[in-house]
Amino acid sequence: MRSNDKTQNSRTRWTRRALLAAGLVLGVGGVAFAAGPVMHHGHPHTPEEAHAHIEKMLEHVLGKVDGTPAQREQIKAIVARTQPLMEGLHGEARDLKGEVHDVLTADKIDRAALEAARADLVDLVDRGTRVLFPAIADAAETLTPEQRRKISAALPHGPR
Repeated sequence: MRSNDKTQNSRTRWTRRALLAAGLVLGVGGVAFAAGPVMHHGHPHTPEEAHAHIEKMLEHVLGKVDGTPAQREQIKAIVARTQPLMEGLHGEARDLKGEVHDVLTADKIDRAALEAARADLVDLVDRGTRVLFPAIADAAETLTPEQRRKISAALPHGPR
C-alpha cells in the first residue's frame, strides 16, 4: 500500500469516527432529523420533537460518561445554537429530495436538472459539515479525553 493510500484511509477512518461521534454527542435523532430525509418509525417530525429527542440522547450519552452539570449545560448550548441551522439545511434537503423525485418520475429524464440537483446536494453537504464539524469540536472540547474515549468505545464500529 502506498503512503498516499494510507493517508487517505486514515482520513476516511477519522472522518467516519468523527461523524459517528457527532451523532452520539449531538443526539443521533436530532442530527438525523436536521440533516436527513423525512423521518418515519418514531423519529422526530417537528423541531420540537427533535429538540426533545436531542435532550434525551444527550442525557443518555453524558450519563454514560459521567458528564458534569457544567458539561451538560455547555453541550446543550452548543446544540441550541446548532440545531436551528441544521433544521434550515434539513428543509433544503427535503426540497432537494422532492426535486430529484420529480426528475426521476418524469416521462423523460432531464439529465441537466439531475446534475444541478447533484451539485446542490454537494453544496448542501459542504454547508452542513461547516456547521456540524465546529459544533462537534466545541462539544468534544467540553469533554475530557477519557470521556471522549468512552464515547468512541461505545460506537458500533469503535477504534480499529
